[in-house]
Amino acid sequence: MIRTIARYGARQVPGTTQALLKTFLRGQGVQGPAIRQFEEKFAAYHGVRHAITASYGRMAFYYILKALDLPPGSEIIFPALTFWVIPEIARVAGLRPVFVDINPYTYNLDPQALPAAITGRTRIIVPTHLYGQPCDMDPILAIAKQHGLYVIEDCAHAIGATYRGSKTGTFGHAAFFSFQTLKGLNTYGGGMAITNDDRLAERIRQLAEAEPWPSTREIISKLLSGYLQRAFISPYGFTFSLFPAFYIASFFGHQDLTRYIWEKIRPLDPLPSAYRRRYSNAQAVIGLKVLEVIDKLNAKSQEHARRLTEGLKEIQSILPPQTLPYTSPVYYQYCIRTSDPITLSRRAIRRGIDMEIMHVDICTRLELFAPYTSPCPHAESTEGTLQLPVYSGLQPEDIRQILRVIQDISRDLPPLTMTGPGNSQAPSRNI
Repeated sequence: MIRTIARYGARQVPGTTQALLKTFLRGQGVQGPAIRQFEEKFAAYHGVRHAITASYGRMAFYYILKALDLPPGSEIIFPALTFWVIPEIARVAGLRPVFVDINPYTYNLDPQALPAAITGRTRIIVPTHLYGQPCDMDPILAIAKQHGLYVIEDCAHAIGATYRGSKTGTFGHAAFFSFQTLKGLNTYGGGMAITNDDRLAERIRQLAEAEPWPSTREIISKLLSGYLQRAFISPYGFTFSLFPAFYIASFFGHQDLTRYIWEKIRPLDPLPSAYRRRYSNAQAVIGLKVLEVIDKLNAKSQEHARRLTEGLKEIQSILPPQTLPYTSPVYYQYCIRTSDPITLSRRAIRRGIDMEIMHVDICTRLELFAPYTSPCPHAESTEGTLQLPVYSGLQPEDIRQILRVIQDISRDLPPLTMTGPGNSQAPSRNI
């Protein structure tokens, strides 16, 4: 039987299920002491004073924006390559999204693009640490200080990543994290806001804790849904569920069926009622378990990335991820450029390796943001990037299989030529 490898793996720590059962038996599935314990340990892990839980990472961001109490129509700068929900949340909060281009090699916001985007109405810069790769924070912070702007870090992909020895999320005025099923810290949904600003933290907490508690049924439904997702992308689950559909689709010109699974791009005003909930004690119990071993899990993903880069570096049709030398990425995704992404991904799935085309959104191409966009050619050039499996649950044999397959199926692909506009330079290829 063909050995298949899904593009994603959901992290779960042994003993979590038993801990959850005890939590519900004590009647603490909704409210309980684990919420505050998780907040305190999350803050301590990042070396900041405050951490506040939320129902979603996007809601943690929303509370930060509302707590800042900015004039309506204030401008907020995002990289053009990011998850569409985050700039849409800013729009719902009464702000005007402005998009700037990325560095074509790191996929993160290009600090050189910031000055031209700043106007008298600009109030915030949101560096997105995309794919677990830290942004180049020093020049971003310098520009923000020069213009008196807030910096809010999007750390949805980057828990545990470091920039010049400090963790992402600790550089700006505030930061937010996502605990969705596939994220580095998985509590089957939820998010966190962190900050060192006492007054800002107080306002964020007031907003978050003003939301209603979820019902026990809602929490159980959320957890069961997460467990099912995890089962579908497990080695056996993927082989007998999603893989056959992906395999067949590869012969009929369908690049990626998951476009029909992901959340529909749409206006979020008013915010869906499911967003307006508090974070549950049961989820915090999971978060505490994962936080204990987060660095060990990240280290596995980092080792997988190192081995992938070593095995791919001589293939002329592929460019592995480029990293800044003073960063330690955590590789939520391992993003490559290749001369023929469609052919490579189709060949790979037929050999049992699931790759994803374009994980996030090129916001300047979305109708939702048409009134706010201007050309961002580097971001738009990423439409054909591929994300390889790199998650911590992979085994050494999985990495060897990924490399064997890619080395074989890329032999006849043309060499990759990077010809993006602008003057951004590629950093060292070394991880």
